[in-house]
Amino acid sequence: MSEESKYADIECFELRTKKDFDKDERLDLSQVEVSFVEQYNEAILPLIEYFSHSSELPGVEKIKRQGELIRPQFSGRRKKHEKIAIGLVTSIISHDASRGVFKCKPLNEDELKEFYKYSRVEFEVLQSELFNNISWFIDLSQVYPFSVIRIFKILYNPDKKALESFLKTMYGKYSEALSETIGHLKVPEKPSIDSSNTDIYIVLHRCQRAFVSSVLTPRIIKELLTQKINKLIFSNTVAYLVTSNENVAYYYSIILNYLVHSVKVFGGQFIINQYGRPVEAIRTAGLEWVNEDWQVNVAKLSKQIHEKARPVVLSLFKLPQNLPLFEVIDRGKDIEIKEKLGERSEQAFKALQNNLPELYEAF
Repeated sequence: MSEESKYADIECFELRTKKDFDKDERLDLSQVEVSFVEQYNEAILPLIEYFSHSSELPGVEKIKRQGELIRPQFSGRRKKHEKIAIGLVTSIISHDASRGVFKCKPLNEDELKEFYKYSRVEFEVLQSELFNNISWFIDLSQVYPFSVIRIFKILYNPDKKALESFLKTMYGKYSEALSETIGHLKVPEKPSIDSSNTDIYIVLHRCQRAFVSSVLTPRIIKELLTQKINKLIFSNTVAYLVTSNENVAYYYSIILNYLVHSVKVFGGQFIINQYGRPVEAIRTAGLEWVNEDWQVNVAKLSKQIHEKARPVVLSLFKLPQNLPLFEVIDRGKDIEIKEKLGERSEQAFKALQNNLPELYEAF
């Protein structure tokens, strides 16, 4: 900066998007271009690498820094002055096989009844119509260290107009709440995973605060997507890695959990939004997969921990040990489970450490 001017004449990098984004739309990093300028590149470089660099980890075929934006997931309410919407996450409470009809209700039925004074909020739908407009669903509240508590169901159609029409038909008599749902409605153009791609391991981690992680195996994915519901959506509050290598999947999951544990041990704190930062942390720490013997051993321990962790976490939530990971007809169980979610990941770590000696060994 010259003495004649109070302002610095700074050139740096310029970020451009290849398409227009809605204010609530998930930022697709493949649609971002970065142009280089000569000055101050060292100061701006970390930001540029984060946005323009195609994230890579050895052994991983795909990295998604966040899942899909679909809204309203639960209540739709983001600020105190906003009214409650009918959430898209849905419980299938019964099935009348003779009529081929399902009865469904949103997971936030209780708050809808309280806010709008409805006696109940539910709908009946033909089997074919329901399965054309529904997907499996995971958001950060369902992901804990080495375990996924439950896989929910969410009303979804890649054609937003078709989904709006379906919602109006099903929830038409709840017009005030439905108008809030339609006003907030966002749907992805395609699900995160469908039945055409099941021979994969998916390493999930939360996108906010403590980025705890768990693995979905090909067996789980195949079993999930060979039901009548054949799509899976990860919320934009969840990031994930895709790999075909079992050891790689279990290794990266325990590394993510180890990093969270280490932050807690050293008295650190987590910022709110994580997204791609945990992947950058793995690289910065030099913990990428290189197939060394110690990494294979850690991966095997991680697999053992994953196989034992979920019952421990279920006990923490006071949920039955025989609770299935998912059910098409849950008979209202998903509503009860959602109300119990919310234990901090730190408490889950303590419960796991107290019950699984393999965790001490792996860490």
